Amino acid sequence: MRQACASRVRTTMMKPQRWHFASYFPVLLAAAFAQGACVSAPRQRVHEATARPPAEAAAQASALPSGGAREDARSHGNAAALPRAVESSGNHGIHGFDEAKRELGRIYVAANQHTDLYCGCTFLSVPGRAMRVDLAACGYVAARDAARAARIEWEHAVPAAAFGHTFSEWREGHPKCLDSHGKSFHGRTCARMASPEFARIEADLHNLFPVVGEVNGLRGDLPMGVLDPPERAHSQIGGASSFRFGACQSAIDRGVFLPRREVRGDLARAYKYMNKNYPERRLIDDAHREVFDTWDREDPPDAWELERNKLIAAKQGNANEFVELSALNNAKHEPGAARESDDGAEYAHALRLEAFVRAEEPDRRQDNREGKKLP
Repeated sequence: MRQACASRVRTTMMKPQRWHFASYFPVLLAAAFAQGACVSAPRQRVHEATARPPAEAAAQASALPSGGAREDARSHGNAAALPRAVESSGNHGIHGFDEAKRELGRIYVAANQHTDLYCGCTFLSVPGRAMRVDLAACGYVAARDAARAARIEWEHAVPAAAFGHTFSEWREGHPKCLDSHGKSFHGRTCARMASPEFARIEADLHNLFPVVGEVNGLRGDLPMGVLDPPERAHSQIGGASSFRFGACQSAIDRGVFLPRREVRGDLARAYKYMNKNYPERRLIDDAHREVFDTWDREDPPDAWELERNKLIAAKQGNANEFVELSALNNAKHEPGAARESDDGAEYAHALRLEAFVRAEEPDRRQDNREGKKLP
């Protein structure tokens, strides 16, 4: 990791993106016209040492500034109110977290992939039981919970809490969220029950990876990053919020999750995908954008990440364009790779074009309506 991206860790806030559109549909003798806009609020940065209570984070995420200039007006978008044409990004093929876990399990078994993301430990499917981890083979040492360490869990690279706190059902509850005694509740379970939008984001296969259960539990919703100096030995890690896991190269240091170098690009591309496809949740701040861009460059996709992306696209209905774009950009810098022209390159080019059109065409139409000269 370069020193520039190992400076300080800031908690993951939300990065603004601009969404606006216009569409015109002739229907026999009548016509309907709809127009909307959706982007996020101004950029915000929070240093790692600065506490960010969940309630405060939720308020920041959901607050919508009132009228004013064009940039302010773009902050008023609500994904639930947008027509289907704008909602089409992200997951629309998997409808719940349980379904997502089943489908990913099938994908990994069919592809003969049995390695967890964070530690590189091998896991096996045991009939009638959860997927079990071969801890001894990978040198994993449990930090707190040996029973949980022995099983595989499906980890959200972007924690559910990061986008969950932007939903009122998570923060405040919903009339549907009543326990057996009629008492109201809120949080993740309520959001899952009462918000189809939360359910589809939570179930996005591109954001889910198999990891050792204990690491998943201790990471929780901690931010990812690197600390100064980046080459600091694991043996120096200490403190109440710091954990090591034997030979596992991922660790938790002072409340920050430090993923092993071999998978930092995988995680960066998952974050970038989630931030682009669910822009109203504002999932990346400026500091983490620099870190994730560096991780993306330094750890390009391997063969399994590319294959996983295609398998998920076939099941869920959309690909992570950052995986193919990263592979294409990396290939351009490899000796002799510039002349290659196979199906993978054509697929990457199609995804890049699709991403460009989706990101730029609404801006061009808006500028045209305002009388600006288009390039």
